[in-house]
Amino acid sequence: MLDNDIKKYREEINTKGFVRIPEAISKELIEYCIEDIQKATDIDTYYDQNGFLRRIEKLYDKGQSLINLNNDITKILSIIFGFDFVIFKDKYNAKPPNGEGFFAHYDGVFYFINESNKQERGWYKYTDYFMNVLIALDKCDEENGTIELSCAHKGGFDKLLQNTKKNGTPDIIESVEKQLIFESVELNVGDVVIFSNTCPHRSSKNTSDKSRRTLYYTYTKQLEGSYYDQYFLDKKNSKNKSSKSLSGEK
Repeated sequence: MLDNDIKKYREEINTKGFVRIPEAISKELIEYCIEDIQKATDIDTYYDQNGFLRRIEKLYDKGQSLINLNNDITKILSIIFGFDFVIFKDKYNAKPPNGEGFFAHYDGVFYFINESNKQERGWYKYTDYFMNVLIALDKCDEENGTIELSCAHKGGFDKLLQNTKKNGTPDIIESVEKQLIFESVELNVGDVVIFSNTCPHRSSKNTSDKSRRTLYYTYTKQLEGSYYDQYFLDKKNSKNKSSKSLSGEK
């Protein structure tokens, strides 16, 4: 599952906040996962402003192949970081031809209004350490809108929030984005990208004639317990009018 470059992967994570790991997941497992996604029920589905399927959430355990994939990812994270992880949230990004991209943003750095009209600190309501894993289900390149990453920013919620539009999304203000250098991360099927939620990232519209499908999982430290169910309950009950799920296109 992993090659002999563990030390290199750790160094890249420590210096940049992100790392690409080629062929981390077998193509066979990817094919089975796609089948499980297509059959999944009891999920949350979102469409973009043009009516294209944008994402599906709550599916990491909707089929044995998806369960196996999550187990493989947590093993990879444990080997690289030296401690155990548990899934925090999950999504399948469809990005079909002409599918929208996302503005540059952090993950989890925003305020939301809960069901009691109280302001909550985005993902940081739960904990302050998040690691994302993007799994390529298709070849991802500049033409079909692959992820673009910039080096992780330091600081907690309050500091990072100052770089955002403060509109209910974690989108980064233009003056900050202009100062950043983004790396377009090209991926083959089965490649993964591991990156901190504090890495600014974005993607462009899919201008190709093929979909750019990915799975995008976020993990927290296992020793702190699982926030998965609470996160999705809070998201369901949130009174925010804006949502990166719907309005973050580029």
